Amino acid sequence: MIPVRLHAALDALSVAGLVFGPRAAGWPRSLSEPLAAVGAFVAAYSLATRYEERSSGVLSFGEHRALDAVQGAGFCAAALNRRLSMEARVAMGAYGAFSLLAAALTDPGPEVRQVGRQLPLPPEAVRRRPGPGPGRTWQVAPGVHYLRLGIVNVAFLGERGAGDRGWTLVDTGLPGSAGAIRRAAEALFGPGARPARILLTHGHFDHVGALETLAEAWDAPVLAHAAERPHLDGSRDYPPGEPSVGGGLMARAAPLYPTGPADVGARLSDLPADGTVPGLSGWRWIATPGHAPGHVSLWRAADRVLLAGDAVVTVRQEEAYAVARQRPELHGPPAYFTTDWEEARASVRRLAALEPEVLLSGHGVPVGGPALRAGLGRLAREFDRIARPRGSRYDLHPDLR
Repeated sequence: MIPVRLHAALDALSVAGLVFGPRAAGWPRSLSEPLAAVGAFVAAYSLATRYEERSSGVLSFGEHRALDAVQGAGFCAAALNRRLSMEARVAMGAYGAFSLLAAALTDPGPEVRQVGRQLPLPPEAVRRRPGPGPGRTWQVAPGVHYLRLGIVNVAFLGERGAGDRGWTLVDTGLPGSAGAIRRAAEALFGPGARPARILLTHGHFDHVGALETLAEAWDAPVLAHAAERPHLDGSRDYPPGEPSVGGGLMARAAPLYPTGPADVGARLSDLPADGTVPGLSGWRWIATPGHAPGHVSLWRAADRVLLAGDAVVTVRQEEAYAVARQRPELHGPPAYFTTDWEEARASVRRLAALEPEVLLSGHGVPVGGPALRAGLGRLAREFDRIARPRGSRYDLHPDLR
């Protein structure tokens, strides 16, 4: 395996080779100049990489390796171009293979793996039926389907063919998701089927993006925790995202994410204080604040199915590369929007005590079985070491929450 520091040195050699090698070989400017530009790009993303936990950088090492792999594949494809000289084709093919091997064989080491703050789960922990079903949804348990909308999941609770007002929508995804959600709902429950209610785990932008559109189109009531009301009736913004935690592109872009409130105040009702969900038999809501002040999770005790929202997620949401891969892992809440880590830790412990059989989170794939329970228990016990970032401004300055 290649140590991280050697990988960094190889990056520097790659830049020098791409910038100066073609010119030294006498290749035409039509080829040497684009390769020099690629060299500049490699230099840029190498300098922007967070190679070690305490180093600065926009990119995580996983994202860096993904770019290495893309670069290598591109050079291997370019080597098939018969219009290039044999010398250029051989050199580009060799460099492409080198980049792919460097991406595959580099050992991140414990100091870099710790940045990920993940608890990997085996592939057999994934809980969903093979292949997407109606409306490109996936079934994770009887009467529980979900739809992945880019970086976030929404859930549909109800039996297939339940018809108009026979089901519940949990969260509403990113802005622009209304059409996909409506198509999935009609495929699952029937033409024109409207939900009996829209239930929100919390009000962050990626969970309420289509809320106003769908609530109006469906004339549907909206349920949420009372502490989320200011963020759902148009009266209060969330605190801005924290870009310094998480070590990935998704985290670094946090200041750009919308924090303004949705406004469905005329349709909004608070969840009952006794933990029941009106009209949703068998389900209870559980207060899981920390990521948001009124964050809730949903629990069905009969078969121990847990919809955790963002209290626990199964992908490293701070890293774009991890979001694209969707490997099953257990994480604390997305760090860049979590403002109260004491509450977040208590919420994870509350969920771990349930010992769920199946967990569907707001981000990542559904997981379950013994591996889930063991991982969730460990996350609860070692939350501060595994999930809690160092130096969050909301930890240092609680008055900013």
